Amino acid sequence: MLSPKQLKSKIGAMRFYLLIMALLALVAYLGIRWGNHQYDYQARQIAGLEQSLARVTKENNQLTKSLNILGVELEVERLANQQMQGNLTQNLQKQAEIRRELSFYQKIMAPETQEQGVVVDSLDIEATNSPGYFRFALVLMQKDKRKDLVQGQAQVLIYGSQDGHPATLKLTSLMEDDIEALGFRFRYFEVLEGLFKLPEGFIPQRMEVDCNLSKPKKGELKRSFEWLLSVSEAVEANS
Repeated sequence: MLSPKQLKSKIGAMRFYLLIMALLALVAYLGIRWGNHQYDYQARQIAGLEQSLARVTKENNQLTKSLNILGVELEVERLANQQMQGNLTQNLQKQAEIRRELSFYQKIMAPETQEQGVVVDSLDIEATNSPGYFRFALVLMQKDKRKDLVQGQAQVLIYGSQDGHPATLKLTSLMEDDIEALGFRFRYFEVLEGLFKLPEGFIPQRMEVDCNLSKPKKGELKRSFEWLLSVSEAVEANS
């Protein structure tokens, strides 16, 4: 193989340089073609990736939209179920209230099915939103067939513990009105209602109703009730 010097001597300096220039031009041309080929290849690769990205983005948007629609449908269904449960609870409460009212008036209008005389029918205690305050409703009823006027006074004692020691409180002393007893006067029934506040640290356990009758004849009527609210409810309402 001839060396560049031998080749230059053989073909002449002019031809040698022309040959060198031709080779350089060929290398440059081939380099440009290779570069263009690589550029086109990378461009196709990038275009394919962009298409894939666009397709994935579109699918993701569709999935997100479907999930949003599904979430809205589930929320609507949840609210509908919640409302249905609320309506069912209200209907059950209304039915229970109607049954209580029916039983209540049956005691008055059909006394032959019940015990006779004047009775303490119920004593309901309900916690209020104000700490320590409770609402009471004492129901007195006459169950005789002949409804004579009933008149007298009622006293309610609350038995429990105060700071760990047994204690007894008079309900009227816990009310804002300065009264000694709860007066009543009725022929069929009467509901004595009011608001009272338990002292701090007092935990109620049971209540006792003591009624002194002055009409139609003098007498005494008593009945005990358990404190229906749990101890935690009473303490929380009284804290």
